[in-house]
Amino acid sequence: MQGYPEGFKKLYILAVWGYSLKKWALISLMFGVLLIFGGCERELKEHKGHPAVVKKLEMQSDPALQAKAVTGQVTLDPTIKAGIPAGAVLFVYARAEGMTSGPPVAVKKMTFFQLPQEFSISPADSVMTQDGFDGPLTLSARLDRDGNARAGAGDITGSVNVTTGQKGVTIVLNQVIEMTGNKVTGTISLDPALKAKLPDNKVLFIFARSQGVKRGPPLAAKRLFATDLPMTFTISQADTMMPGAQFEGPITLTVRLDQDGNASTAQGDLEGSLDTHADAKNVKLVLNRVIGG
Repeated sequence: MQGYPEGFKKLYILAVWGYSLKKWALISLMFGVLLIFGGCERELKEHKGHPAVVKKLEMQSDPALQAKAVTGQVTLDPTIKAGIPAGAVLFVYARAEGMTSGPPVAVKKMTFFQLPQEFSISPADSVMTQDGFDGPLTLSARLDRDGNARAGAGDITGSVNVTTGQKGVTIVLNQVIEMTGNKVTGTISLDPALKAKLPDNKVLFIFARSQGVKRGPPLAAKRLFATDLPMTFTISQADTMMPGAQFEGPITLTVRLDQDGNASTAQGDLEGSLDTHADAKNVKLVLNRVIGG
């Protein structure tokens, strides 16, 4: 840079040096961003999430299972003038065609909705196993006023028979539930021969299943403290476990006196059961066998 004043030369050198710093700073910033994104991607790959969530996502992306999805919309019968309160929830659930009680094979819960509301329900929404979501189904919807999975007075329901894979289904909410449901009343007593095996922790579980059903969630369940035996009990529609479940028909009632207060059966628990009907009165349940004994 001959011929230029000394001051100009210094300014030129400073400018070139500053440009070089900016360039290296930009390169360093880009390199740092790549490292961060690379680390996040690796972390996401390594963190697989809860097994149940992963399985549900896999089922949702399985073309064979999604081909069985039933889609459509839920509408409200215009003759029903009931408002939709804050906190209301919309349930869509499926049962084998003709089944009116017991746990559904699949359930979809919608917290945010606006009627008419589109829906899609598939094996990915199965309660127990995807195998039940097959063949003719009865598809039901329930507008639940308090957001509770149990049906209550004032809830609005509707049903339609469908086949797996059917599209363009319309479920009309056209029936307001009147809570006059069935109930079983009676007494629970202890077989005198098992008095010595009475546990200190006297937590009672009473549960009902549709007769012939051996596995899966019970139709209804109740937890009580056995302060003294014999004792009276009531189990009813209010104790049903799943949305849309109806406490009706022939049932098997089981009572269990649990040692640790846990709902799971354990060796040493006392149990008794009998077949009855969902509107039976003066039922006598007797704790007459020891689990694992």
